[in-house]
Amino acid sequence: MRILPVSSGKGGVGKTTFALNFALALAKTHKTVLIDLDTGTSSLRNFLDIKVRKDLFHFLKKDCPLQECRQELPAAMDPDRAFANFSFIASPLGFVHDIVNFSPAVKEKLIAGINGLQADYVVIDLKAGLDRNVLEFLPLSNSGIILFTPKLRAATHTAAEMAKAVLFRMLGIMLTSPLLQDHAKAPQALFFQRLRDFLESGSDSEAKNLDDFISEAAGQFPQDSFLRVLRYYVENYKIYYVLNQFNSMSESLENTIKPFVEEIFRTASAQVSFHNLGWLVEDEQVRRSTEAGVPYLVRRHYQKRQAAPLVPDFDAQLRDLFGMAQKKAPAERKKGLAHELSGQIDLLRKIYVCNAGKDPETNLD
Repeated sequence: MRILPVSSGKGGVGKTTFALNFALALAKTHKTVLIDLDTGTSSLRNFLDIKVRKDLFHFLKKDCPLQECRQELPAAMDPDRAFANFSFIASPLGFVHDIVNFSPAVKEKLIAGINGLQADYVVIDLKAGLDRNVLEFLPLSNSGIILFTPKLRAATHTAAEMAKAVLFRMLGIMLTSPLLQDHAKAPQALFFQRLRDFLESGSDSEAKNLDDFISEAAGQFPQDSFLRVLRYYVENYKIYYVLNQFNSMSESLENTIKPFVEEIFRTASAQVSFHNLGWLVEDEQVRRSTEAGVPYLVRRHYQKRQAAPLVPDFDAQLRDLFGMAQKKAPAERKKGLAHELSGQIDLLRKIYVCNAGKDPETNLD
């Protein structure tokens, strides 16, 4: 099972709309569950004109198995069962303090319940911003997606802080390992404590980011196993993002990608990697679908069904054909802000050439 949390630096970027349609796209070929953990607002209910029978309240307060809290699309919305692999779990309708503010016991129960779901993918719609529940939950999942929109440049800084905070929390958990307790003693004691303080506060009198700590450790303790572990965690940290409401390469680069990469390199590390998963173009049909209470992909499926008979998906066949080509061994990744930005620009251009002017349905495919 793959767990895919979705969050954003700020509300209003289309996070729930993306999470819902992303889960539906995955459900075309895999059993997928969407969980609304944006507790307190029950935002998923606002996007689906569906009567919810059971939600997280029944799981956390009434001991109902989480698997039984899943709900599929009703026959009236999906008569062809085109999205039969999709189900969702809503958050409670009202404000429930223990659920909105996860206690350790609630979090442990929720994690155990999610791990017990019968699904190929679990998409989690998290709160936006630097929320404690978001930061505590993300390191426990095996991947995550940050959603951007070039329309809200102010959200970029918060998104960078989120990505940095998740990395720092992962390293903080790593430092609590019993295998590293000897490093709290001399001669590494001072360095070890400084690193702990940096991960908690984000500041240090001598180091401005993790790269400085790694460089310092390489000079003082070049053969230390802790140095290898620290370097491994940092170099293998991957940031996945999607651009929503996309309508311009230059706007996305200047308002979103460039400041985001610069902030991460400056305050966290230049060794992490960025992965642009693509974008969703602006489309009036997305807004209309939300107002109708029917997911965009579901609405599009039945609109196309009414407009024309089913025809072979030649585009999909061509993509499969091209995918049969033998992949080259990945080249060694170069470091540095200029190289990272150049790579992100090249990727944007390639996606734009292949996907320019297409609708969100194509973007999600």
